Amino acid sequence: MYIYYNMNPEGKTIGDCVIRAISLGLGIPYYEVVDILYNNSKKYHCNIISRDCYGKTLGDDFKLPKFRVKDKTVKEVSNDFKDDVLIIRIKNHLTCSIRGDIYDIWNPENEKVDCFWIVR
Repeated sequence: MYIYYNMNPEGKTIGDCVIRAISLGLGIPYYEVVDILYNNSKKYHCNIISRDCYGKTLGDDFKLPKFRVKDKTVKEVSNDFKDDVLIIRIKNHLTCSIRGDIYDIWNPENEKVDCFWIVR
């Protein structure tokens, strides 16, 4: 089920989906995620919201297992992992699913998933 939720501390609806999804999924404060991504952008020479930067952050720093998906929607993946917290990637966007509920500032339920990371 989709639930409107905006992690942005100022309540802005801006292009910060990477920060919002990681913050919610990992339970880390928003600005701490900004700092982690900024430091990794310097380390890996990438933009803080690029796939390379957040992918290395989730995989290398937090050791989250990554799973590739073919022909499944956000809703289907979320339902398949109702006991887990997921950070889910769709085209040009990250979202977060917590025990079957999708938290975001817009409803991505019907979007096709590229991959996802299991947090817990």
